[in-house]
Amino acid sequence: MKGYIHPPLLKKNDKVIIISPSGSVDSAFIDGARMLLEDWGLDVIVSRCARGQYGRFCGTIEERIFDLQSAMDDPDIKLIFCSRGGYGIVQLLEHLDFAEIKKYPKWLVGYSDITALHLAFMQNGIASIHAPMARHLTEEGNDIATGYLKDILFSGFNEYEVNVHPLNRLGVTEGYLWGGNLAVFAGLTGTSYTRIPDKGILFIEDIGESAYKIDRMMWQLKLSGILSGLSGLIIGQFADCDEDPSMYLPIYESIREMVAEYNYPVVFDFPVGHVKANYPLVYSEKIVLDVQDNKVVLKHKN
Repeated sequence: MKGYIHPPLLKKNDKVIIISPSGSVDSAFIDGARMLLEDWGLDVIVSRCARGQYGRFCGTIEERIFDLQSAMDDPDIKLIFCSRGGYGIVQLLEHLDFAEIKKYPKWLVGYSDITALHLAFMQNGIASIHAPMARHLTEEGNDIATGYLKDILFSGFNEYEVNVHPLNRLGVTEGYLWGGNLAVFAGLTGTSYTRIPDKGILFIEDIGESAYKIDRMMWQLKLSGILSGLSGLIIGQFADCDEDPSMYLPIYESIREMVAEYNYPVVFDFPVGHVKANYPLVYSEKIVLDVQDNKVVLKHKN
């Protein structure tokens, strides 16, 4: 799909809603995020079941659908801010109606399990932001990522320049950003939610997965034709994913070997994922990825 809908940039007094469409979350994180967003000049409300708990979730499937659909349909809301990930978005996908949000587009912010919702937004032609959530905004050490998020919401994405990695494959490419959490993404492989966009640049990250599981999920992407259909690949952080000496190669090297037959640029160790430096990435943004031997630049395609 071309011509993704980009919601309008935020301005002072815009209405924001904090929701918990997946797992339950400590109310203190919601309160901290609310204070920060209000400091940005935004009018913040908290959804009905954002602070709730129903087992590992913030509410029943029906309650979470109601919260999310209500936020999507409200023409006054300009930003849907997720409190955390966890698990649960996949339970909601088939019930969501995108008719109203296409009329009144608004930003969605989140990552991890929210990857599934980003994919749904993309398949419906709407851009969103893979970025730190409410529970991360006020954590110590997140200042850089939080600052970038504010810049994107109020001014738009410009560019990042990041460090090189010895496994990088050099080159320049352009395409639409998509991806997110590898486990969530791989779990939706074969569904309508992972149709490859024209010239897609895939980014992936994960947390707490065994090396063999990462290898298996990457093979799933390869065997399903996703890796061969890309114009670029960005490998983010695999937090708390221990290397396994019984595997034939370390995680990054096994991925590098897996995509050796393709010609597109590949970046390793990009600052995105379950880490403090979780750089916001605009899903469905047309970007240029320039991988050189002395720097890596990711910038908006004019």
